[in-house]
Amino acid sequence: MKQIFLVIFPVIILLAGGTSCKKDDPPNIVFVLIDDMGWKDMGCSGSEYYETPNIDALAQSGMRFTNAYSSSPVCAPSRGAIFTGKNPARTKFTTVFRGNVASNDSLYDRSKHKDGGTNNQNYEALHRHVVPSSEVLFSEVLQNAGYATGYFGKWHCGTHERYTPDRRGFQKAIGYRTKHVPSSVSGHWGKTFKQYGAGLNDLEDDKYVADALTDECIKFIRENKDEPFITVLSHYLVHGPIQAKSELVERFENKVTTDHDNPKYAAMLYSVDQSLKRLIAVLQELGLEENTMIVFTSDNGGLNNYTSNYPLLGGKSYAFEAGMRVPLIIKWPKEIKPGQVTKEYAIGMDFYPTFLEASGIGLQPKQHADGISLLPVLKGIKGKKRPLIFHYPHYTSNTSPFSSIIDENYKLIRFYNDAEGAYLLFDLDKDPYEQNDLSDITPETVSILEKLLDEELNKMNAELPYSNPNYLFEESKKMSNRKTNYAKANRDRNNKIMK
Repeated sequence: MKQIFLVIFPVIILLAGGTSCKKDDPPNIVFVLIDDMGWKDMGCSGSEYYETPNIDALAQSGMRFTNAYSSSPVCAPSRGAIFTGKNPARTKFTTVFRGNVASNDSLYDRSKHKDGGTNNQNYEALHRHVVPSSEVLFSEVLQNAGYATGYFGKWHCGTHERYTPDRRGFQKAIGYRTKHVPSSVSGHWGKTFKQYGAGLNDLEDDKYVADALTDECIKFIRENKDEPFITVLSHYLVHGPIQAKSELVERFENKVTTDHDNPKYAAMLYSVDQSLKRLIAVLQELGLEENTMIVFTSDNGGLNNYTSNYPLLGGKSYAFEAGMRVPLIIKWPKEIKPGQVTKEYAIGMDFYPTFLEASGIGLQPKQHADGISLLPVLKGIKGKKRPLIFHYPHYTSNTSPFSSIIDENYKLIRFYNDAEGAYLLFDLDKDPYEQNDLSDITPETVSILEKLLDEELNKMNAELPYSNPNYLFEESKKMSNRKTNYAKANRDRNNKIMK
């Protein structure tokens, strides 16, 4: 009997190990999430005006993705997708919520949207105001596996008590807003905003937010240097209003401009860059740099009011490339060769499985259903081909409800509120700036992608816009939304052509 047990026992251990995939030396993870940073708001991605030496150095010591996407053109749903590993269409957390109107996971109707009058054929889809409590966030999985977990800064995934980061797997959470307040502060705290910044009530009124959050993040790293940790530094920068350090603004006021020409925005980016410098310095000081994965990215594309996304089309809240294309750099000296640039696709849902696989915890595909681990790409292996699905069934000042799909080289955009043709089709290989609509030239491609898009949305049980009974087609003087959205995006783009 003892001999049989001795044979079976190692097999059991082997099987258990194959399930949990525990590592003896799991990496630390430092996840830096910027708000509204454009895809080329860095020197390493083409800006000749902004100064980002430490971000550029990060790219040189790791891997930079040139085809990285957020899962949504606006911040809240893209953040929800990062933490859940699921497409916003699947969780129904599809747009920015307003106020403290939701205290549970129910769907809420925003059909009374200010744009939902006679000029719009559809009302917005239903959506949630919180990331559902049924979702298991990557912070919870990592915490259960022995990681220390910290969160510093903007959250935007629920302001009610049960939905704040300290209740969603982060053992220490500081600087998130405890209620939805106007975006009165991006840079300097100020008395009103400080009142609602969790754990930062005693800060000086003139303390710069990026510095305050970086201080807290560094303190967390020092406190947990002897165990694996994940810390999320989620800056309010570079979201508006534009609030920069005056001494940094002077640095850019007399600098020759390009399509980037805003000295205050440039100063905010420089503060982000300095924050990253401080994080890397403390990792080096503590001897943690070699086995720390640093992820640097943005929650959505840059806002055209403040920065230029040229030559990409659109910007934050648009259905076009610049709305979802974001900077992404990943450094992990122990595993990633320096100086790599990849064209492989990456999207916000991919961070969840990447963190799990890198830490040796093992993948949980039922949870991160819409993401794949980027670890093979980081190690130089060609990535898995999969369609990217975007679903934003709401109105903004720049767009109307849309869904889109990128499959291989083609991108199809469907506008739901459209009096004529609903689709735009682009070949991103030949036309990465979306200047040549092919929907009328290759209708067979439209049909194929339309079917695939519908299949994917149905799998996710996506909420869709619904008919507006007040819509008066004959009295509407608007162009179809497909044409309106496209024309506006091109006007914004062409206004930023290099001077």
